[in-house]
Amino acid sequence: MINFEISLTDNQEIHPVNSNELKRDAGLIIEYALKSKNIMAGSVLSGIDLSEAIISVDVVLTDDEEIQELNTSYRGKEKPTDVLSFALFADSYEQTVNPEGEIPLGEVIISVETAKKQADENKIGLEEEIRFLLCHGILHLMGFTHPDEESLEVLLQIQNEILEAIQK
Repeated sequence: MINFEISLTDNQEIHPVNSNELKRDAGLIIEYALKSKNIMAGSVLSGIDLSEAIISVDVVLTDDEEIQELNTSYRGKEKPTDVLSFALFADSYEQTVNPEGEIPLGEVIISVETAKKQADENKIGLEEEIRFLLCHGILHLMGFTHPDEESLEVLLQIQNEILEAIQK
């Protein structure tokens, strides 16, 4: 059985977000990814016995000002972005399951302000855009990257597969 813990912090007051739905979506994304042999094959979790593990992910909702500070500090880009992922497990291969059986994947930070702008541009709902960004961030925590167009295309295919599956 796959166990996971999702913590959610909403640091923004610009747009209301349904925290319970977002936590549920994060769980569904992780559950689907962990059950997919194809996705797991490309993940840093490949080959790890997850039967007794607890996968944890922290999700932070924020505004453009806060995410710009993080983007500047950690990526050297002085502008807001839509999502940042800070992988713990994927970036520290020597790290193993902690004594409590928890595998802390890391943190996904989403600018709800930027997500709203993108949702409006794409003529979709804010929740759909946040779900898209959340899935993207979780896949980064699992070790998926996109340094080039080809790897971005693969990541987006995986992302679309997951999002289609969890919306049924």
